Amino acid sequence: MKKYILVISALLLVLMGCSKLVDVQLDAEVTVFLSNGGERKIQLTAKDAEYIMLKEWLEQHKADWLSTSGLYSGGVYLTSGSYGIQVTDSKVVLYTNITDKPTAIYAQEIERSALKALKNLDK
Repeated sequence: MKKYILVISALLLVLMGCSKLVDVQLDAEVTVFLSNGGERKIQLTAKDAEYIMLKEWLEQHKADWLSTSGLYSGGVYLTSGSYGIQVTDSKVVLYTNITDKPTAIYAQEIERSALKALKNLDK
């Protein structure tokens, strides 16, 4: 019986260690960089529908971030505080070291229909 409890405890620790709780707060104004727009940028404020959509999504998805590394291509990219936030068709990726060399640290899978208005800024 002790073996089963030990195994179950170990599995729970592993599962809990796989995902992170991340609280990303958006700045009052964010700059969105578009991958299809070359040097094109868009400013979003707390009044913009895309800003509100992302803010609500981030508030509802503080849990279940998976550690990651590398760089991802496509989508829209914005900076807020110490994070870079990239929204692609299938995931949201958080970056650190946004001023020197952006490095992906966490990612979360999303439905293709999630954050559609924000993704459409790049179309």
